[in-house]
Amino acid sequence: MSGHPSRCSNQAATRREAGAKPRLSQGGKPVEQFADLSTYAEKMLVHENALVKIADEIPLDRAALIGCGVTTGMGAVLNTARIEPGTRVAVFGCGGVGISAIQGARIAGARQIIAVDHFESKLAMAKRFGATDTVDTSQGDAVEAIQKLTGGRGVDYSFEAVGVKKLAEQCFECIKPGGTATIIGMIPVGQKVEIDGAKLLTERKMQGSNMGSNRFRVDMPRYIDFYLQGRLNLDDMISRRGKLEDVNDAFVAMKKGEVARTVLMFE
Repeated sequence: MSGHPSRCSNQAATRREAGAKPRLSQGGKPVEQFADLSTYAEKMLVHENALVKIADEIPLDRAALIGCGVTTGMGAVLNTARIEPGTRVAVFGCGGVGISAIQGARIAGARQIIAVDHFESKLAMAKRFGATDTVDTSQGDAVEAIQKLTGGRGVDYSFEAVGVKKLAEQCFECIKPGGTATIIGMIPVGQKVEIDGAKLLTERKMQGSNMGSNRFRVDMPRYIDFYLQGRLNLDDMISRRGKLEDVNDAFVAMKKGEVARTVLMFE
């Protein structure tokens, strides 16, 4: 009700009752759902509070991207960080979430968008989606490269979209005084991120983002409008399509950096 549904801890608002046992089981053991929703299923049962009406004009394979990756990446830029037009941005990781963050920065009017990755193919893809510059981490230190690209200033905003401790730390290191580093990726539970405490005196900030700080009933229709207007490129984010039985191959391709997204089709 405060306008931050991504922070809500009231499970009763989206499940039948607080603390209810999972409805799914396999081999007599309960199957937990990430965020009470994860699936890979032909059908799913959700609470009415978790539903949003979308435009009939958008193909469902494109709409599927908005449900997680696009909302997470674009929302981190537009909602969590709220970047201003004319600012400089760095995005660490150019998978589906990182590409969405790059598109969000482009839509928001960033003057410079630096894509950081160690896959050449992903950096080339990032340029197609709006990156103005790229940094190949297999060729050298990302922070040094970003400093060079920004004339020694650093960026106003940075985003980590992988979930790796070192990248989160570099995300903080590359921002200028007063800048903000936003960690989108899922860093393993219990792992600590270390930053130079003295740099906090320069008003640098590090923050987290959950599902792009989304207000899904507002944001999802808005992102669909961006797509229908030609401002958000979802078509080229689908690198390949497959069936449910191809899910393991899809994960392998994702980890190898071969795709932005594989969409599983139920036909």
